[in-house]
Amino acid sequence: MVVIDEMNRKIVKLLATEGKMTYNEIASKLRRSPSTIRDRIRRLEDDGVILGYVAIVNTEQTGMKADAIIFANLAKNVVADDLKKLKEIPGVMEALYVSGERSIMIRLHAPDNRALEDLIGKKIVPIGLVDLKVQIVLESVMRFPGL
Repeated sequence: MVVIDEMNRKIVKLLATEGKMTYNEIASKLRRSPSTIRDRIRRLEDDGVILGYVAIVNTEQTGMKADAIIFANLAKNVVADDLKKLKEIPGVMEALYVSGERSIMIRLHAPDNRALEDLIGKKIVPIGLVDLKVQIVLESVMRFPGL
């Protein structure tokens, strides 16, 4: 089991809000040596605490102006493993099992509402989702810490 001490918590918090920080920048903020920070980050990566690094993209700037969240259930003949097909569908940003009336939540981006409707009808529903509730995102108030 991975033990996360206070120093590792601080490192993770810094990287979660600014993933491009260098070892030197983190070391300076935490008053530690860059080699100590490097070793700790590598260990956090090796232990699976830090899973990876991503760019946070303004999807509107890339032409994806429609944003929606789908809540749904699995059809009786569909197993959870079938949801892995969602990874291959452009526009699917995340898929989660959630509590409540509908057990699946999917976040989608598309160029416009027409494309969003096509994506849902032609790609998402055929995977085996039923009882869909689609909600259009009007505005993102906070998507990630610090943004």
